[in-house]
Amino acid sequence: MAGTEALTKHPEVEFVQLQLNYIDWENDNVQSRKCYEVAVKHNKPIIVMEPVKGGSLASMNNEIQGIMKAQNPDLSIPSWAVRFCAGLDNILTVLSGMSTKAQLDDNVSYMEHFEPLSDKEHEVLKTVVEKLNAIPTIPCTGCRYCVDDCPMQIHIPDIFRAVNHQKQFGSEDNVDRSGYESATREGGKASECLHCGSCEAHCPQHIHIIEELEDAAKRFEG
Repeated sequence: MAGTEALTKHPEVEFVQLQLNYIDWENDNVQSRKCYEVAVKHNKPIIVMEPVKGGSLASMNNEIQGIMKAQNPDLSIPSWAVRFCAGLDNILTVLSGMSTKAQLDDNVSYMEHFEPLSDKEHEVLKTVVEKLNAIPTIPCTGCRYCVDDCPMQIHIPDIFRAVNHQKQFGSEDNVDRSGYESATREGGKASECLHCGSCEAHCPQHIHIIEELEDAAKRFEG
């Protein structure tokens, strides 16, 4: 692993900064747990970034939030994510982005006299992760074969990434358009698809791209 090699070659490193959160803990791409274990193995203090995954773990759908509220109705939803990270060994600090005084007050309320997650709360988060991962998403691998011949230069994989994020972490009354706006900043919008079918002919995953783009337009352009 690259992290092991780097820390072995550079023992002078005083700490590491890692993206850690409960949804990425076992994610094959982010590999939060594996990176954390490398840092612990080398006895390096850890600064945690993205504990709430850019706010995604603060505003999930009502069913997911209800699982947490049933266990402890007095705790805020983002507090679960921050406490998950803060309760790990070798944690130097947890970086939590705050944009309002209410968010600051909330963080202080459960961190001033910090208590790690209980075994029961860990089981609740396990259920939350299972529920989030079970939500059907577009099986796009980001190969971008669909983009090359698109006459409207629609960045299809980037749009699908925004759709998948909305499906997992959004709700009908809380549509996060930032990912979609970023995906369409230098390319066509989903609604500009000409239905030519070139993208579908190139897709190794046989995704019904035209239908998915129509759904994306309804989600983000409506």
